[in-house]
Amino acid sequence: MTYSLKAYYKHEHTDGGVLVTSTADVDALVEAMLAEPFENSVATLYIQQRPRNDRGYPDHELRVGLYPEGKVGSLRYVGKVDGETGAWYAVGRQSQRDEVFYYYTGHDEGYPQDSELPIQDIRGAIKDFLENGGGRPAALNWAEWPAHVG
Repeated sequence: MTYSLKAYYKHEHTDGGVLVTSTADVDALVEAMLAEPFENSVATLYIQQRPRNDRGYPDHELRVGLYPEGKVGSLRYVGKVDGETGAWYAVGRQSQRDEVFYYYTGHDEGYPQDSELPIQDIRGAIKDFLENGGGRPAALNWAEWPAHVG
């Protein structure tokens, strides 16, 4: 099956988002996000072919935070993995910043201190997410999202 995703990272995306259907589209999305002001440094990604819950919301989410100055980003996945529903982050290197945070349409979001990954890993994870139909990207190490972050 071929999947598509919608990406939301600007206020004006609330009515439709950016459609991504190929690996070339993923690269274009990352480049577009890197060119945005820091106030738009987080994208939420949803596979269009996945089911919605009883309240009409997607049953999964991949959040992508990008920090162009450091050439790094962070990932948070919410969904079902091995039968368990939860939230995880991709473990990367320890950040050189005092706080790891990004902005989603003007609202700051904190991430764990060890959550920074190279941009090429972020690209690969989004491509995996698209190709596997919204499952947690497999090539990264994941840890449970800490309760004190957020």
